[in-house]
Amino acid sequence: MNIGLAIALVGLTMLALAMLLVPLLLRRQRGESREAYNLAVYRDQLGEIDRDLARGLLSAEQAEAARAEIGRRILALSAPAAPGSAATTPFAVATISVLLLPFAAWLLYARLGSPALPDQPFAERAAAARAVAEAAPRPDLAEALAKLSAHLTEHPDDLTGWLIMARAELRLGHYPQSVEAYRHAVDLSGHRVDIVGDWGEAQVLMADGTVTPAAREAFTAGLGEPATAPRSRYYLALAQLQQGDTKGALQAWVDLAADAPADAEWLPLVRQRIAETAGSLGVDPAGLKTSSGMPSQAAVAATAQATANSSPEERRAMILAMVGNLAARLEKEPGDVEGWARLGRSYMVLNQPDKAREAYAHALKLKPDDVALKQAFEAAQSAAGKSEGAAK
Repeated sequence: MNIGLAIALVGLTMLALAMLLVPLLLRRQRGESREAYNLAVYRDQLGEIDRDLARGLLSAEQAEAARAEIGRRILALSAPAAPGSAATTPFAVATISVLLLPFAAWLLYARLGSPALPDQPFAERAAAARAVAEAAPRPDLAEALAKLSAHLTEHPDDLTGWLIMARAELRLGHYPQSVEAYRHAVDLSGHRVDIVGDWGEAQVLMADGTVTPAAREAFTAGLGEPATAPRSRYYLALAQLQQGDTKGALQAWVDLAADAPADAEWLPLVRQRIAETAGSLGVDPAGLKTSSGMPSQAAVAATAQATANSSPEERRAMILAMVGNLAARLEKEPGDVEGWARLGRSYMVLNQPDKAREAYAHALKLKPDDVALKQAFEAAQSAAGKSEGAAK
């Protein structure tokens, strides 16, 4: 053991003994001094009784009774104990126990501890812990997939199992195996559109980013569902780009960005595609417009910056003009359900709920089972009713 460390430990041991023994000594001294003080007071009181008797302030009977009471109190005091007496036994036992405590600790450490163990800095201990963690056995993913494959061989109708297999193979980069697993999942799910879309995406990855005809069919199937439509629109636009229709792909991505929620996770990727494709065509993204004739997001941002000093009336007039263009296009193309929904939202922003109600009604005729459209129509109808009631 290091000599400096040994000296430090001895010093700490002595300090601990002092902290335990000093209170015991002080307590004993305080007890003895208190008894001596009380005895001196009682003796003074006996002398005072004799003086009061001589002055005639007390009778002989009163003086005798007082002496008896004081004598009783003196006898009640604990006289200083002789060495080895019962009164000194607790103090002696406590002192011996405190003194023996460090020796007992050293003996216990010598028997159970490892005093000869060399020092090990924290950095070395941390490195050793990491080595142990790295050497610990880990679940073998390949073995787990083999077991899952065996399970699916015996239970080929396990949809959840096929989905787990497909996603695991996809993460491992085993794209052909993932495509095959997704094919089983698609059949078992009755061609559920979200699983079909996953299948199409796996096919794109297997083809090194190329949207194959089979993948196009998968993405086309997802256009009818709001949850899967954005992914389908993105990949179908990518297919247009790969087939040489650069302008069509750019327009599709501009329309997708215009319909996207502001916090959509995939929106930055779409914006990057728009910028790259517009650059390849030598087109300024700020001048792009959606298929409805409304400006793209980049154009709206540029317009907002340019009209920052415009009056509210001028900005409202600009918005009305864009909405009017959309309404005019929908009169010519009444089958655009997304366009009617966008028109309804625009009218609600403009505080024209009666027109919004009409736009949502057109959208519901085209898609009567859409829950979101029903809720939007009811909200517009309610707002229109309140507006009509206030006008009366």
